[in-house]
Amino acid sequence: MTEETRSKVLQAVKELNYLPNKSAQQLKSGRVKMIGVLIPSIMNPNLATLVNALEKQAKDQYGYQIILGNTNRQEREEAWFLADMRASGIKGAIIVSAQPNRPHFKDMLDAGMQLISYDAEKSEQEDLLMDSVSLDNFKTGYTAADFLLHQGLRDIVFASIQGDIASRNAKISGFKYALEQAGIESGGRVLCCAEVPFYGDSDLPLVGKQTAQRLLESGKRLPEAIVGINDVMALGIMSYLQKNGIRVPDDISVMGIDNIFFSSLISPSLTTIDSPIDEMASVLLKRLISRIEGRISSEPQEFLFNPRLVCRDSVRLRRMQ
Repeated sequence: MTEETRSKVLQAVKELNYLPNKSAQQLKSGRVKMIGVLIPSIMNPNLATLVNALEKQAKDQYGYQIILGNTNRQEREEAWFLADMRASGIKGAIIVSAQPNRPHFKDMLDAGMQLISYDAEKSEQEDLLMDSVSLDNFKTGYTAADFLLHQGLRDIVFASIQGDIASRNAKISGFKYALEQAGIESGGRVLCCAEVPFYGDSDLPLVGKQTAQRLLESGKRLPEAIVGINDVMALGIMSYLQKNGIRVPDDISVMGIDNIFFSSLISPSLTTIDSPIDEMASVLLKRLISRIEGRISSEPQEFLFNPRLVCRDSVRLRRMQ
């Protein structure tokens, strides 16, 4: 094409406000620059932070867009979203699922779709189907308990929800191990509320309040500290305690996990465990897009990230002598 012809074409494009047809581009290349992200609940503040990081990095660093699937923790929804994404030309997806070894994930991998899981640590009994990126959940539970122990607190409760979730179990195991190492034979108390069918993350403050209510109505002496499985549950616990005249941290220390953005805004501000969301998002995208574009074809790997303690005002600190 001559320079004169090229200039005329560009001028016509400008005058007609022409936009390229993405469907036509996809037909020619056989690829669409989009990746799927399947999450169990858009109401989870920590996952919202992850999606925000993924969206920004995907666009700025790779020129990809993300398509979000909100699965509500339903296996049928996971399978439907993946099938629809694959039919739309999407070649890969990030999976936030408690069970990344479900058959529909294997079916998609066998069909050539690239998948990577988030926050689903590999157990010793299972092989990795796909790359895995996760916070070190055992170390997270250990860090929370170890910090409280160093403040002289020994009667500690871990508050969670019933259900066989690997990341949740790992946090509890780390918590119990820290207490056992400190000579507390029972490994502390784990208080699990009954599992709510199809519960949403917006219900977790209520679950936290119910947990605190059980403690108050048990007739037993309050523990010295309580750790919530996440910040949202911890905030529900703290809210109920305060409304019933229990002072935090004077009467009981409360701690969360996740470091969601508003955990620093309430009073007292919540001591918590932070996860490096931006760094994890970077690895998720790098591994997935590299596989989509054929730059790596190695066996799946697991990437674990260290938690970080964020000390605020909801835990009574040991006084220095």
